[in-house]
Amino acid sequence: MKLRVLADRNMRILLAGQSMNMLGNTAMLVVLGIWVKTLTGSSAAAGLIFLLLGATSFLAPVTGLLVDRFSRRMMLVANDAATATAMVLLLLVHQRAQVWLVYLVAGIYGVSGQIYRSARGGLVHSMVPDESLGEANGVLSSLTQAIRIVGPLVGAGAFAAWGGSVVAVADIGTFAFSIASYFALRPAADRVRRGRDRSAQRRPGKFARELVAGLRHVSGQPVIRRIVLASVVAFGGAGMIDVAMFSLVSQGLHKSAAMIGLLTSLEGAGGVVAALCLGALMRRTGEYAVACAGFLLVGSGLAVSSTASLPAAIIGALLLGVGLPMVLVAELTVVQRRTPAELQGRAIAASEAIVNTPFTISIAIGAAIIGTVGFRLIYLGCSVMFMVVAVALLPYLKVTRPQPAGQDPERSEAGEEGQVASPAS
Repeated sequence: MKLRVLADRNMRILLAGQSMNMLGNTAMLVVLGIWVKTLTGSSAAAGLIFLLLGATSFLAPVTGLLVDRFSRRMMLVANDAATATAMVLLLLVHQRAQVWLVYLVAGIYGVSGQIYRSARGGLVHSMVPDESLGEANGVLSSLTQAIRIVGPLVGAGAFAAWGGSVVAVADIGTFAFSIASYFALRPAADRVRRGRDRSAQRRPGKFARELVAGLRHVSGQPVIRRIVLASVVAFGGAGMIDVAMFSLVSQGLHKSAAMIGLLTSLEGAGGVVAALCLGALMRRTGEYAVACAGFLLVGSGLAVSSTASLPAAIIGALLLGVGLPMVLVAELTVVQRRTPAELQGRAIAASEAIVNTPFTISIAIGAAIIGTVGFRLIYLGCSVMFMVVAVALLPYLKVTRPQPAGQDPERSEAGEEGQVASPAS
């Protein structure tokens, strides 16, 4: 399969740096949970790590504004440097009384991830042509899925062999490699800054308007709003799966928790294959069609997994692995393609926060109800929501369908969709 974006030197350098960055992040995030479990003996205490990682969504307006105020490349450099510095705190953790330091680092990681994803999305938007955004996002998603297969195993193995401090030092090294890769990028049009009206800067409430500009853009653009709301409905309860999967493995499959690692690896393998095809699929059918297929595949995977047989769990994991990148990459590409350059950070951060907030809340809900309703009802309920969203999206597939050569690309969207709005900053 020929991937045109790989012909670009900057893209190859970015992928090399991202591979190390994501490997370190994936390994470290698993280790943080294992570390807390080892120090406290409590699964609930370990689960708090993942809640902290998602609880930073409310900072999206601030992190998005930061990304849009400065060079995306230099924001990524500063973000990696700050997070690497925070890793030093983990070298002080040796006993249970110091577990608060692990929680502090997890919170920092959550904020760092917000900045990282919106800044990288904006940087990619400035690096590749509009028609190649889907392919670029697909390649990055494929890399993420591939690292998802090996990262947790590397992190858990290194922690077992050498302890958390060694993993922290290694993670600092991956951040250093990532920073070097950003400096190796040839200067590109990092973002477009509109001319500033000095008198407008002094208007009361301007800062508040800038903070919410991303949210206003996402909610004001019908094409973006529709796919973000679809994700909210579908993923709004899906956080419960992160809890229910433990019961699926232990009560349904009668296997040890190690089986979760195998199923996660299968999801990653499915995601690698799917993500590499996404650019071509979106060029042929459009982002909505790809997202719709992704919703259907995820819903099918959850339904199959709910039967709690080993073959079904394997098939379900593969379907989830293929479907999830289709939804996530299609949504990101829609946001990037329909957002002005100077608003990329805030729009990406806002769309993520809108989806991640209910997802994070549903993790806590899942922990509260799993003992009462069981894993099967959670899996089937989430499956139904993904299927319903896929069906609801079907009438709108033509909105993002690529236009034949020579046809006015705006014609099919006249009226309801309109032009990309000018940001409020």
